[in-house]
Amino acid sequence: MALELLILAAYLAALLDIAVKRGVGAITAATAFALLHSATSPATGLFRLGEIERGLVLFVSLIYLTISIYSIFYAKSIERRGWFWGWMDVFYASMLTFITADHWVLLLVGWGGLDLASWGLILTYREEEDAGRVGLGEGAWGIRWMWTPSASALRAILTVEVGTAALLIATGQAAAGTPYISQWSALPDLAAALVLIAAFAKAAQLPFTDWLMTAMSAPTPVSALLHSSTMVKAGPLLLLKLGPLMPHWAAQVAFLVGLATALYGGLVALAQREPKVLLASSTASYLGLITAFALKNPTEALWLIYAHGVAKATLFMAVGHAIHVNHNRTPLEYPLASKIAMAVALATLVGITPLGALAKAEADWWLALFSTLTSGYVGRLILKTETVSDWSPLAWPYLALAAVGSFSVVAMPNLLWGFSLVGLSLAYLPPAGALYRRLGLPVLYDLLVPKAFHALARFVFALDRFLDRQMFRAQVLWDSLYRGVMVVERYTDMWLHGWIPESFKRVSLSLSRRRFEYYLYIAGVGLGVALYLTLWIWIR
Repeated sequence: MALELLILAAYLAALLDIAVKRGVGAITAATAFALLHSATSPATGLFRLGEIERGLVLFVSLIYLTISIYSIFYAKSIERRGWFWGWMDVFYASMLTFITADHWVLLLVGWGGLDLASWGLILTYREEEDAGRVGLGEGAWGIRWMWTPSASALRAILTVEVGTAALLIATGQAAAGTPYISQWSALPDLAAALVLIAAFAKAAQLPFTDWLMTAMSAPTPVSALLHSSTMVKAGPLLLLKLGPLMPHWAAQVAFLVGLATALYGGLVALAQREPKVLLASSTASYLGLITAFALKNPTEALWLIYAHGVAKATLFMAVGHAIHVNHNRTPLEYPLASKIAMAVALATLVGITPLGALAKAEADWWLALFSTLTSGYVGRLILKTETVSDWSPLAWPYLALAAVGSFSVVAMPNLLWGFSLVGLSLAYLPPAGALYRRLGLPVLYDLLVPKAFHALARFVFALDRFLDRQMFRAQVLWDSLYRGVMVVERYTDMWLHGWIPESFKRVSLSLSRRRFEYYLYIAGVGLGVALYLTLWIWIR
């Protein structure tokens, strides 16, 4: 089976789901990729499907299949189901394009498709629907802590497009020699720096983190897909893809930025009141670890991607179940099935299950600090809420993913990582206000950057008015110059067509009236006498 046909089918599934509004195309496309990934190969040189790419295609397809089945039940309450399913399919197809692309243009097509699909999915809920809002509405630090779908979508697209622009410039420079990524040589420093910016923006690394929090305006299945296997994962996957081409200093930069984001996201997650925002903060934290090791230890980063993908999809669907049951985005009661799945996901994240053990197999022990924070914020969801019995069909997809995904590999768990569960005690600490406010990062997005933009706009307008005035004044100068040129041209014309010809005419007329024969005779006699005297003197 040609890979190109399967990817095209994944895009065409969007058209089917827009019309049918049942997720038929999504489930069909994901099932086809999951079953045929090992028998699929590119028919052209535009794509590459090596061992790593095959594993990622299977991983993304299985996650998408699970979330699609979950969404069949969840999306019944979504008014714009055709919009939802269509953009979900574009999301999935764009991620497959990005993973397998070997041509730089197709890489950008997949990358940009993720941007566009995330923007569309954040806008699924209408502006007036509370389900699409993020924040509790109080005012603090000069901004209102409430974001509607339109505000969230604008924040997201403007932020990630910084990375897209950087990637366009970097890959365009690298593709000057050959358009095929597998044939590129080492990236120059400027291109490498732009690649890092692109990866940081996409993966919500500092200072680009806060767009991921407000992207929770999208329905929960979108969040589950975005945080587990698409969009934000494209950031570290870009570093894995281009890692052999990056200079040595890039690994140090990625490591420092990744660890800073991991610490920031983990601390902020401890204090969040909305469970989806809590999970978004935790995604930024875990992506920080993946980014930190993407260039230093690609194998560890890849297993962290798998472990986090399974656990985060489980957590979001479990939280979505509680939101769906309570009809409230800050539920105080969670179904028992949700808490069981969240406990398994926590065990995977800290390294106790076989999948988690593989992810932590090469990890240093000091990373237990981040696992302790993980125990704290997931523990808030499990321990600080009431438990109810609800075994609706929403529960079975994420329970199956938690069980099969976490135990689908063979590895001996290192129970020493279990000591990080002491972090469950952090769930009982009173949340710090500064951490709840995300250490002021939203102020950068909603106050400082807009003010800087307006200041820049005012400067541009002032400059435009100044140039207009100068041009108006310059009109007088141009008129004066024009008149001067006309005067010069007139006198030049007079000289060329009047004075000079007339002067020559007068001279010619004057000369024509002279008796030149007489003068020529006298001159000839004089010249002859001079020659005679010269010869006489020479002979003597």
